Amino acid sequence: MVEIMDGLNSMPWVSLGRLANGWLAEGTRLPARDKFKYGYDLWSNGLAFEAFGIGRTYKLSIRAPGQGDGLWLFHFDTKGRVVNASFTGSRWGGFELPVPELPMAFRLLPYPRYRPEMHRLIGGTWIRSKWTDQFDHSGLPYRAQILGEADPFHRAAMDTLDAFVEACLGGEGASGSEEARDLIETYRALPLRTSRQLQAEAARFHDILGTGGDIPVEAPELAFDHYHAIPMKVQHGCGGPCTFCGLYDRRIKIAAPEEVRRQVDRMRNYLGEELDHYCKVVLLEGDALTVPAAQLAEALGYARERFELGPRPFAHAFAKASTVAPMPAAELEGLRKAGLLNVNFGLESGCQDLLDLVKRGQRLEEFRHAVAKLCELGIGVSINVIGGLGGRTFDERHVAETVDFVRRLPPGVKIFYSRLEAPSGSHYARKQTDKFGGLLEAEEMARQTETFERELGALEYLFVPM
Repeated sequence: MVEIMDGLNSMPWVSLGRLANGWLAEGTRLPARDKFKYGYDLWSNGLAFEAFGIGRTYKLSIRAPGQGDGLWLFHFDTKGRVVNASFTGSRWGGFELPVPELPMAFRLLPYPRYRPEMHRLIGGTWIRSKWTDQFDHSGLPYRAQILGEADPFHRAAMDTLDAFVEACLGGEGASGSEEARDLIETYRALPLRTSRQLQAEAARFHDILGTGGDIPVEAPELAFDHYHAIPMKVQHGCGGPCTFCGLYDRRIKIAAPEEVRRQVDRMRNYLGEELDHYCKVVLLEGDALTVPAAQLAEALGYARERFELGPRPFAHAFAKASTVAPMPAAELEGLRKAGLLNVNFGLESGCQDLLDLVKRGQRLEEFRHAVAKLCELGIGVSINVIGGLGGRTFDERHVAETVDFVRRLPPGVKIFYSRLEAPSGSHYARKQTDKFGGLLEAEEMARQTETFERELGALEYLFVPM
């Protein structure tokens, strides 16, 4: 366990005086490098979110007389990229802060403690994930909401960032102190990235992984942590014919060892000292354990060294139970020793008839065997179920048989649910929706997911692209 919050706000703040555009700014230097001071599992500790995600960053606050009634706080990594932006106030220039509709888990506090934030995922996607300075400790405290370029808060943050970069490069702090001038030179030397340059960095990230755009999904254990895990593509596709899914290419292609090593090297260069924020990797794409065990263990060993991940298990993987079930225990144990921490399976439903109709290619007894095998070896397991799968035809059977099946799994398995969102071009949408009695209405879907929450302790799986 790390020293929670230590290093987050303990660095001395330096007044930069009045910038070239008249704004008042204060900044901090970078804390001393200590990778594992900020790296650990955030599963149940909300406070750790801050210390882990933005602990070792350059911090900058901005006030502007006449511009607004609040204060912006930005965090820059060692490459000059913004990783966090928050605003305390209600108005900034032409931007007025709307009060969001929030689930009951949140406690809205009176202004000025009301503070929306957004965080940049490793690949460039921005999420809004924290609204107040207090939260409910009974479950995961964050609900990620992806922010597009048209979002008013995103636009205001990016406009403020660009104005600050221009002002910082164009003038010195009016205070004239040597410390202020030195810190401004530090910001200039990073160099600070504008919003357009951040987009270019995101494109560079996706090029490293060979993706044309957003990576479609991440391990659910990591979905609430904006500095979640370093993606590492060890194979392409998933091989599944599931009628409801369009996340991956159907064909599986295993990445060559030299391709993976080159990818790891490029990612290390991309992250630089931002590696300090990462103690996990997520193995992509849909069935990572199709990679021969010896080859995958070698790749994990290389990642451990290059990403400075330390001795503990660090790798999350997506896999199919049908891949894991026949694997020798010795191979899985070797992967555990190489760093395999958790495997995520898509159960989707505990109703075998429904699984067969949506061409899941999965036998429930085989699924149970795969889960038990991993649990016996000390490898974590999480599973996903889909609310609304099978429509009205399977409404009752899907829920009842899924609950019954999951309850019989070994203790300690984490359960997630998502709501069915079959792509319009999928076989499910074109051929099976009517066959299944249509899609569930919102109230019917809510009833299913509430049952999964109540009976299984399931948490919502948010598909957050990077």
